[in-house]
Amino acid sequence: MTQVVRSVKPLAASPIKSGQPLGAILAAMGLENCIPLVHGAQGCSAFAKVFFIQHFHEPIPLQSTAMEPITTIMGADNNISAALQTLCERNAPRIIVLLSTGLSEAQGSDLSRAVALFRESHPKHRQVGILTVSTPDFYGSMENGYAALLESLVQQWIPAVPPAGIRNKRVNVFLSHMMTPGDQELIRSYVEAFGLQPVMVPDLTQSLDGYLACGDYHSLTQGGTPFRLMEQLGQSAASFIIGVSLQRVAALLEPRSRGECFRLPHLMTLQQMDEFILQLHRISGREVPAWIERQRGQLLDAMIDCHGALQGSRLAMAAEADLLRAWVDFARSQGMDVGSVVAPVNQPGLAALPVETVVLGDLEDLSDLLAANPADMVFANSHASGLAERLDIPLIRTGFPIYDRLGEFRRTRQGYAGMRDTLFELGNVMEHRRHHQPVYHSPLKQDFSRIPAEQDSGL
Repeated sequence: MTQVVRSVKPLAASPIKSGQPLGAILAAMGLENCIPLVHGAQGCSAFAKVFFIQHFHEPIPLQSTAMEPITTIMGADNNISAALQTLCERNAPRIIVLLSTGLSEAQGSDLSRAVALFRESHPKHRQVGILTVSTPDFYGSMENGYAALLESLVQQWIPAVPPAGIRNKRVNVFLSHMMTPGDQELIRSYVEAFGLQPVMVPDLTQSLDGYLACGDYHSLTQGGTPFRLMEQLGQSAASFIIGVSLQRVAALLEPRSRGECFRLPHLMTLQQMDEFILQLHRISGREVPAWIERQRGQLLDAMIDCHGALQGSRLAMAAEADLLRAWVDFARSQGMDVGSVVAPVNQPGLAALPVETVVLGDLEDLSDLLAANPADMVFANSHASGLAERLDIPLIRTGFPIYDRLGEFRRTRQGYAGMRDTLFELGNVMEHRRHHQPVYHSPLKQDFSRIPAEQDSGL
């Protein structure tokens, strides 16, 4: 079993952790006509908005209850009611995600009670779905907040007893935070290729995929999973839960669903991807489409082409648990060695990682580990760019945020096509690193070009 070691430093010098509210906000971006409402100070939402705009280069609909010193001490339920009323009247959302912060959790705010009081006093807004999520900053990280929203969605919106009947062509796909809009788009195409109707939860393929929509600025999310489909999730023929962090989501969904539930840690190895396609083939009764078989063949060819460049290369990683699991499995399946591994907080998936040690720390801890055990590549977010430049190690950007490269927010890593392109990317990095080493010239080498011609002819 992996040894999880906590850093002994009293503080984080160069943190890689992102708070739970950011994860819940990211998941809320994949719900249709939704606006997240952060129950906290204005700085809480402003901080999150800056991170998301830097990463996605898109406008982010986000509001705050604007807690201040007096309401923090005396109670801020009135702030919640006023904010919900304003959003319902001005923006006409279909969904409002009300999430807590460290400030409101420390103050002791009861979100469910505040929403119940709002429902009583404003019955005309009963058609608006309000989802409450507990996401304190002082516990967990972005991965935990993302999973918490999906857990709350299953508990609050899916009936405990599924209605009669089953929708044979509908398939639920719950996706971890590690899936980019590009990954989600590819996964959707795999499901649709078998004649099935995927319900992506959440669905970022239209809300944060870099699409320039027509018309003015929208105060709500564009695209995303419709509310009516989420209420019918229990009637789908099957559910795929992709991501170790979503195991509790699977446990909550199974008794509420008439279909089977399939749990996959990721889609970044040939084994996991083949299992995904095999189950789609079995559910639909259709043969595997030719274009999917071709993508698989392209991946196998890429594995052969890149084997020489990647075999035995040593990697270092700093990311959330789901990303670490995906990248570690991918690296080991391609003959690469994983050395230093750093995670922001202790999460359930870390203990099952196929590595010796995982350090709970920050980028400074990763720098110390690299000093003792050098690596050929570093996998982390953009905050590690300075470290990689200082140590002259290529940085493969992954996770959140990535703010110093364009288009990274939708780069495809999962699926046959994603793995194929990732292999070529890593192979080119290693080829560049090896072929651009300066040629060694021995100081004992004799320079015969300086010997006079007559002396050379007499030798």
